[in-house]
Amino acid sequence: MKRFGLSSQIWLLFAVVLLSLFIVLSVVFRWSIREFFTDEVYQTIEYAQTIKLTEFQGGAVMIRNFDLSDLRSIRDVGHVIILDNQFGLLEELYRSLKPSSTNAGVEGAKSEKGSSQTDPAITEVPISGTLPPDIIPMLEKILHNAQTQVEATKRYQINTGRRMLFYVVQSTQVVGRDMTVISYMWDTYKNRLTETLFSKIFLVMVFAALLSLLAAVLFSRYLTKPLKKLSGDVLSIAARDWNKSISIDRKDEIGELANAMEMMRKSLSEQDKEQQAMLQFISHELKTPVMVIRSYSQAIKDGIYPGGSLDSTIDVIDREIQRMERRVRDLLFITRLEHLSRHNLETEEVEIAELIEDTVSRLSYQREDVDWELSLKELALNVNEDQLSIAIENILTNQIRYAHNLIEIEMELSIENSTLIIKFKNNGPLLEEEKLAELFEPFTKGKGGENGLGLHITKRIIELHGGKVWLENVGGDEPGVSTCIELPLT
Repeated sequence: MKRFGLSSQIWLLFAVVLLSLFIVLSVVFRWSIREFFTDEVYQTIEYAQTIKLTEFQGGAVMIRNFDLSDLRSIRDVGHVIILDNQFGLLEELYRSLKPSSTNAGVEGAKSEKGSSQTDPAITEVPISGTLPPDIIPMLEKILHNAQTQVEATKRYQINTGRRMLFYVVQSTQVVGRDMTVISYMWDTYKNRLTETLFSKIFLVMVFAALLSLLAAVLFSRYLTKPLKKLSGDVLSIAARDWNKSISIDRKDEIGELANAMEMMRKSLSEQDKEQQAMLQFISHELKTPVMVIRSYSQAIKDGIYPGGSLDSTIDVIDREIQRMERRVRDLLFITRLEHLSRHNLETEEVEIAELIEDTVSRLSYQREDVDWELSLKELALNVNEDQLSIAIENILTNQIRYAHNLIEIEMELSIENSTLIIKFKNNGPLLEEEKLAELFEPFTKGKGGENGLGLHITKRIIELHGGKVWLENVGGDEPGVSTCIELPLT
């Protein structure tokens, strides 16, 4: 089925289901409701038998509560009534009628050859009923069952191979005389019911099949229409057209797929923008030091020293090389973070206070005029020590750059959120509110910043640890800017 389209698969599925349903119903119908129709036939026979007995006794049959269809089916029921258990008379009549192929009417056991050739006892016992030719071959078995029957009424059936005869034998008393009533009916009525029900079921199933196929067509269109739209959107993304948004107003799996694709589109769009910005940044940041290094090298070759002396000129070249090295290192680190974001971060238990103190000791020499106030707690977290150390180093570098004369570091535990909050505060100038979030974007420089990658790298590292980082202006006696980190305790 994978070779067919989704619409064809839906139609084929409905066709297979309907065909299977037809087959199952055809098989189950004959086996499951056979007993039901057989019981209906017996009830019809017994119903007709009751009316016959009522008429025989001279009673009135009230047809007000009878269904006319029941009365019509009663006409298909034949009866043979034997008084005083005179089965021998009927057996003698059976022997005389056995060669004949015409209907035999029995009334008072009068023979067609004349009363002189008939046993006188026969005329004294009334036997009434109708024996059609097709029942005569089975009459011997019917009489045997009637004579040996113990129950007051009992149901029987005889299968001739082509037809089925149903009959009920009832033994009762009427006006003090024993009476045996044999009521019979062929399966014609049963077959008629079966054919009628079959035809109605067939019409219902055909109608249901047509409705199902129509529903399949409509459903397949309903299902494939958004998929075709998504297919076009994917082709647009493949063509690097990030501007067309993906939106399908559905709450099912197709809607979830569209939302996931929209998230992918936005992510690819952001990555494309970052890539373009990174290329522009690289071309700009590396172009200047390369030009300086090249011009200074050519000047040295010509015997000219732009820095005033050979050593000072080489120092300028060395600084520009270091600048290029830092840019390349940051870019490579961002690439590494992209790789880590798609893999599990390797962590180990690290004392956070010791990590902060070690970083402060390595960077504090840059500003001897800055006072450091540390309020730390002894707490170990499962983190990647190298990555978190770089994040703290980037934050402290910014703190040192902008602080007037004070940097405060404080650790707080949030029991409610089960997190650790680390605040790095300096008493430098406040930031514009709209700049607080922008500074985490790549290549966004603050006043006096270098390349605009430090805070972006910090944000990526903290997010890899399942935390978050933000900037906020702090008022009070010592206003300034605070960089806050929130890390989960587990």
